[in-house]
Amino acid sequence: MKKYKLLLFDLDDTLLNSDWFKTGLIQILSEHPLTKNLDAALFLEKKLRVPSHLIEKLKNREFTPQEFRRARWKHAFSHFDMTPDDEIINGIENLFLQKGFSCINQDPSLIQLLMDLRNHYELGIVTNALYDPRQKVHQMGLSKVFPIETIFCSEELGLRKPDLELYHAPLKFFGIKPDETIFIGDSWIHDVAGAIDAGIDAIWINSRGAVPSTDHSPHAIVSDVKDIRDLLLK
Repeated sequence: MKKYKLLLFDLDDTLLNSDWFKTGLIQILSEHPLTKNLDAALFLEKKLRVPSHLIEKLKNREFTPQEFRRARWKHAFSHFDMTPDDEIINGIENLFLQKGFSCINQDPSLIQLLMDLRNHYELGIVTNALYDPRQKVHQMGLSKVFPIETIFCSEELGLRKPDLELYHAPLKFFGIKPDETIFIGDSWIHDVAGAIDAGIDAIWINSRGAVPSTDHSPHAIVSDVKDIRDLLLK
């Protein structure tokens, strides 16, 4: 196999599944005075189904990440004919994050895999995550694997995958070339096509049986991130 020096990981739905978000949201909705009488499952559904026009505003930088997060809350509340102001939404979101982050669990087998990989490669994270990726990494027990300077967050850099500059930022930090790097993630556009366009090979984590939307060719396709052990630690 080609000799790689650097492994770059997506975070959400690659290293970390979305259960924390769903569990934390359901719990805070059931506890908060404003939402405790609402249908929490329906609210979650509306929160997860973000209208395309809001996503486009984020992509086009018409929204800051904070404005986008607030717009998602307002969209969900609108289905219940509720229009809480920004101060109330900010308060609910802060409570949600405290509850949600507390729902992030450590996965010993994932920790061991990444520790083993670290013995052979440099490791980094490149993420479009809307909620503090370093806190997520800490809750996952991965702070020793991914020191804060190796976590490259779109919100901090003012870039978003698939912007080519975001893929190149860790290459500059590590001093490693694109063809010595492989990107590992679940999004075809952000983690496969975008990385390949930046000159970086990719491993696609395709747990849902999705169909590629472009003709890019990844190095490998697996159904779970832990399947990369056989590919990268032979």
